[in-house]
Amino acid sequence: MEKKPVFFFLPVLVLFLSISRICSARIVSNQTTDQDALVAFKTAIISDPYKILVKNWSSDASVCNWIGVSCSHQRVTALNFSGFSFQGTVAPSLGNLTFLSSLDLRSNNFTGFIPQELSHLHRLQVIDVGFNSFTGEIPSWFGTLPELEFIFMDNNKFSGSIPPSLGDCSKLRILNLAYNFLGGIFNLSSIQKIDLTGNSLSGGLPKDMCNSIPRLRGLHLSLNLLSGEIPFNIYKCSELQDLSLSFNHFNSSIPSSIGRLANIKTLFLGVNSFQGGVPVELCNLSRLESLSIRGAYLTGQIPSFIFMSSLKQVDLANNSLSGSLPVALYHKSSQSGAAVSSKSAKWTKYGTQHHIVGELPAELGNLNLVEINVRNNVLTGAIPFSMFNISTCGAFSSFNLWRISKPGIDISIFINKLPIFAESRSIAKSAEWCTPASIGNFSTSLQLSNLGDFYVSNNTLHGSIPACFGELKSLRGLYLDSNKLESNVNLWNLKDLLGLNLSSNILSGFLPSEIGNLKVVRNLDLSWNQFSGNVPSAIGGALSLVSLSLAHNKFRGSIPQSLGDLKGLESLDLPSLSLLSSIL
Repeated sequence: MEKKPVFFFLPVLVLFLSISRICSARIVSNQTTDQDALVAFKTAIISDPYKILVKNWSSDASVCNWIGVSCSHQRVTALNFSGFSFQGTVAPSLGNLTFLSSLDLRSNNFTGFIPQELSHLHRLQVIDVGFNSFTGEIPSWFGTLPELEFIFMDNNKFSGSIPPSLGDCSKLRILNLAYNFLGGIFNLSSIQKIDLTGNSLSGGLPKDMCNSIPRLRGLHLSLNLLSGEIPFNIYKCSELQDLSLSFNHFNSSIPSSIGRLANIKTLFLGVNSFQGGVPVELCNLSRLESLSIRGAYLTGQIPSFIFMSSLKQVDLANNSLSGSLPVALYHKSSQSGAAVSSKSAKWTKYGTQHHIVGELPAELGNLNLVEINVRNNVLTGAIPFSMFNISTCGAFSSFNLWRISKPGIDISIFINKLPIFAESRSIAKSAEWCTPASIGNFSTSLQLSNLGDFYVSNNTLHGSIPACFGELKSLRGLYLDSNKLESNVNLWNLKDLLGLNLSSNILSGFLPSEIGNLKVVRNLDLSWNQFSGNVPSAIGGALSLVSLSLAHNKFRGSIPQSLGDLKGLESLDLPSLSLLSSIL
């Protein structure tokens, strides 16, 4: 084989070395460009409370080792300064980070505009500037960023209209502009989630809006100024899973076509001005889990589908629905044809200002309820005992009953650390205090060892406060005010009590020194009773008191100076204001 002369390799070697020098110089130049951009960013920060930049951004180290900076092939590709509490403006120099794909400035104190220079970031996929104080308009140049997929600009002070150019972001999947001062709606073909909650959007929803957002899964437009009808064609947003249109000015009727949104899981339409009732077609929403149409001027019958198998939360409060609660719970056939009973409901709130009549069905005890609220209705009868015998009673939350017209159990219990409220504002005058003996052992039958809050205010209960209350160490709130309770009180060993209201009863006797055991109580109201004797100086031991009322009793003597030790006291109502000077 013929050997090539040495001089043949020399030009190749020279060419290789030249290319290497050029590439090395370019790499160094690029790194310098990125470093200069970040140094300028640092200069624009006027407050760095955690000293992140001072301690970690050293000129002796590569920018790729700086806190919050990520690199690939020695180029800055991501900045994550979320929650650093930086204060200042965003330096335009960030627009020189041409390999940047993610910019996260969330939860800081940035002000000013989003710099126009960021329009040079053609690789940008994610921009998150939420929870700052940015002002100005949403940049129209977002539409020139071909890779942009996620925009989070919520909780700022942006104003003006939403630029139509966002419709040019062909890959945009999530747009979160919630809680700003924006107006205007636009077309987006690839968007999957739009969150414009808490802005100033006005006018109506376009009738053909689903034609331009066919992939939409979440539409959140609550807390705006939208009006008119909800478009009938909303069913064409066939992939929609979350729809929130509450707190607007929508009118007319709720379109029955919503019942064709087969994938819907959450539906919030409350606080609008609808006409008519709840469309029966909503019973077709087999995946619906949360339904809220509270305060929406609804009329007609209570829909039976509220016990459908998929529903976990229902809130129809503050409407004018009428009828009785269904005894036969809603059944829905599964794909296999088997009947599935409604046993997965977690939170059912028929709510206030309805005209619900009849008794609570015992079948409610078959549900895994967390909360049921049917206050301010005209229910009769007693609370079903089945409600307190559920095997999953630990799942109970609020059980709120007002106006039970027939004497019976009227209790508020806290089962396994979750409250069940039973407040009766106008319970029948013949209602009596329900002693433990009449409802079983508090610590066993009803498992009240974890009783946390007890509300029976504004009734006509009389007799003594059950002694067992003094043994319920888990109590956090006890509200027995505005009844006809009498005799002595033995509650002073409840050391974890946060709120105690015994006002407007006929309680008598002396206040013992044990009242000082209430170390963490914040609100104590013993007014409008017949307590007598001296106010014990031990009351100064209730060091957490914020509000104290002892007025309108039969106390005598001077007000203890120990009250002056209650540094957090904001409200003080004493038997005799003329004695205040003794503690000042």
